[in-house]
Amino acid sequence: MSNELTPQNIKEAPEAVAGGPVLELDEIQGDVLLGLQKLFERFVFFEIKDVKTFKAALRRKVAHRITTSRTVQLREFQLRDHKNQGNKTILPNVGLNLGFTNSGILKLVPGADLKDPSYAAGAKAQAASLNDPVDAQKNPSTWVPQFLNANIDGVFLITGGTQAAVDMEAVTVLAVLGASVAVSFDETGNVRPGPEKGHEHFGWLDGVSQPGINGLSNPFPGQRLLDPGLFVFGYGTTGNPPLVWMKNGSFMVFRRLKQLVPEFDTFILNQGQTLGMDPVLLAARLVGRWQSGAPVALTPAQDDSTMGPDPQRNNNFDFADDQAQRRCPFGAHIRKTNPREDLVPQEKGVDPHRIIRAGIPFGPEVSSAEETAGATQQDRGLLFVCYQTSIPNQFEFVQSKWANNPGFIFGKKHPDGTPVNVGIDPIIGQSNAPNHVRTTDEPVSNYPTGNVRSTLNEPQDFVVPTAAGYFFVPSIEAVESELSS
Repeated sequence: MSNELTPQNIKEAPEAVAGGPVLELDEIQGDVLLGLQKLFERFVFFEIKDVKTFKAALRRKVAHRITTSRTVQLREFQLRDHKNQGNKTILPNVGLNLGFTNSGILKLVPGADLKDPSYAAGAKAQAASLNDPVDAQKNPSTWVPQFLNANIDGVFLITGGTQAAVDMEAVTVLAVLGASVAVSFDETGNVRPGPEKGHEHFGWLDGVSQPGINGLSNPFPGQRLLDPGLFVFGYGTTGNPPLVWMKNGSFMVFRRLKQLVPEFDTFILNQGQTLGMDPVLLAARLVGRWQSGAPVALTPAQDDSTMGPDPQRNNNFDFADDQAQRRCPFGAHIRKTNPREDLVPQEKGVDPHRIIRAGIPFGPEVSSAEETAGATQQDRGLLFVCYQTSIPNQFEFVQSKWANNPGFIFGKKHPDGTPVNVGIDPIIGQSNAPNHVRTTDEPVSNYPTGNVRSTLNEPQDFVVPTAAGYFFVPSIEAVESELSS
């Protein structure tokens, strides 16, 4: 029910860590660093219709309901104890977080400049620069119309262990805000059922590789401990935020990513036959992990289902010893988006661009009719969420400079010395080529030896952006004072 910062590696008293920053967990909203506990998550996007009334309701009736990182931390230990005592009942654990678009911030604090150009422009304006499909006017062409045509000033993230608990909190919050807001778009995601819990709709264990946070995490093997200032203002590199009240706040990126699961499965089967290889191995090499979460860098020939969910083992690797891409292709999703030790030194080449992810799947399981037809008939995918203190240098950098860039990772060569055309991230990469065609180098394994040159041609997007938003998630203090006064 949480991300990779679990009771095993969350420090119970971060303020007591020698040499670590003192994190103000009572001020930081709960989803930013730790991730709200959730089996269900409802995203309620809204427009502020009456600023004065909204501010009063925010200060008096909503601010105290916002879930802090301290509460999330305590709940993690409660969940551990609950499980260890043999309890199987689901705890409600209702969570509430709040973020604002630039238009929302300007309504609440006229003239405020948060000094992030992408945030100021908004996700719709930035779509073309991310190679998302756009029309002649540069408007997103694949967004759901209800979101594309909406005025969005903010979003409530409402989480919990049951749908009923989440919906009750949504009803309560919207009731106290009354006519001061109008709901623009409303969607609920949920953790997948049974053995697929924790897996996204293509079938991979999700959220495996999160950065550790200095002052908060006891890092797992292979997990880098990063400056909290990369994810929340007021620490380390962001110790002096552009506006004083931005301290303990964070920028949130939201993307509704539709996944064409039957089409992807059919493509992998067909390409496996074409390339003369096991389609399960092909899929693992495209992602860089087996569906269990086990990295091909550690187990390149077959899955290790015990390693996959084990945080003590599933992240303890880098790519320094795989410069011939025998274990993991240079273009694999996890290598394109976190090229650990491919860029040296890592603290300069990789760490400043890391993000914290906190998304959740949406939509039903694939039906038998869809499996038979090999075609998607119902929307499903990922309600992607990530946190950072610079949208251009973190989320957008990873998407456009790494995932979408066919030349990245730079300077790679085949064993015979010829340059590698790495290709675009085969999972989340967006291509600006006609029909969004992309290629991936060396899907066929040369492990442990071999020199087979192969190329995968991917004729369509299997992940389609259908909505997006850029938000600022303020501190509790800012909600109670600057934004509601």
